[in-house]
Amino acid sequence: MANLRLKKTILEVVDNQLKVNNPPCTKNIYEKLLDAGYSKSEAKDKIGAVALTEIYDILKAGKSFDEARYQKSLEEMLQQSLDFEDNHHIKTEWDEWDKLVQNGYECIDEQKYEEGLNFWGEAWLIFQSIMEQQSKVIPLLGLMEELDYVYAIDAWLQDYEMELGNARKYEERIAFCRKIIELFDWQYEDDSCFQCGIGDSLFYEGKKDEAFCYYEKWLAENPQNSNGINAFSWILFENGDAEKAYSVIRRVTWGASCNVDNSTLFMRAKQLANYVGKHEESEWYQQQLDKFEESIRSWEMDEDEIFDEFTAPKQIPVVKAEKIYPNDPCPCGSGKKYKKCCGRK
Repeated sequence: MANLRLKKTILEVVDNQLKVNNPPCTKNIYEKLLDAGYSKSEAKDKIGAVALTEIYDILKAGKSFDEARYQKSLEEMLQQSLDFEDNHHIKTEWDEWDKLVQNGYECIDEQKYEEGLNFWGEAWLIFQSIMEQQSKVIPLLGLMEELDYVYAIDAWLQDYEMELGNARKYEERIAFCRKIIELFDWQYEDDSCFQCGIGDSLFYEGKKDEAFCYYEKWLAENPQNSNGINAFSWILFENGDAEKAYSVIRRVTWGASCNVDNSTLFMRAKQLANYVGKHEESEWYQQQLDKFEESIRSWEMDEDEIFDEFTAPKQIPVVKAEKIYPNDPCPCGSGKKYKKCCGRK
């Protein structure tokens, strides 16, 4: 298995071969892979796998570069790629990580939660090792962009955080969330789900005062963070302090307009106002929600999607959709292979 630096070097070799058109067989095979429906990155990765094997054979046997042999290997790879999904791919730590992640999802889907978390724990160790190879701290979406969005890293990190909470592994969840916040640059992205993971875990671990102080300090720095406000309100309510739970939400919603970003808070405020006996204020929140509902009737959205945000967050496992491979039948029903139909888009 190649490491990420070696893969980058191999892909640079492929880029150079394409740029100078030497050997010509590289560009020829590259263009045929593109015509077959593979993306540029997929085509280069497949050619790179062949180039890596060629370099390995040269170093191992002390042979010189044989262009005819290299061309033959490329043509065999192309034919395999056209006939069926082949294994020409430069395997890295990401492949090992992805396998463990998928195994974890399968276990969780079968309600084998402990086994699933064991797989994800191994994947997490690999993930940290990969991130240590980064020369600088980058945004989470920046990492996914570097990988051409092949892996749903953001979804897995959030699912892992939730499952640790479901399993009541609070100390492990806190350590995980803090490490994620440390690993990435969150200047232009939202880390609130991991921040909430820390605060909630402190509360349910029994460190209530520490949890309250944590939320108060965080929200003093981020006073408009809807996820944080909602989560803080929930644990206050759980602790029996409905009045304070309501005040936390009221101070950012009272007199404001209800919109997509704060609609969950308005629904929660309405419920809490009614709970603490402030029925007129509850009615005002309902009026704002009605206005918001009226404003979105013209949106081209399914009604279920619109009101998903009004549901209180629950910790439930998220099942990752099954991957569609290039040579699978296209799900649109055209009868063509996916790579020659919708996959080309």
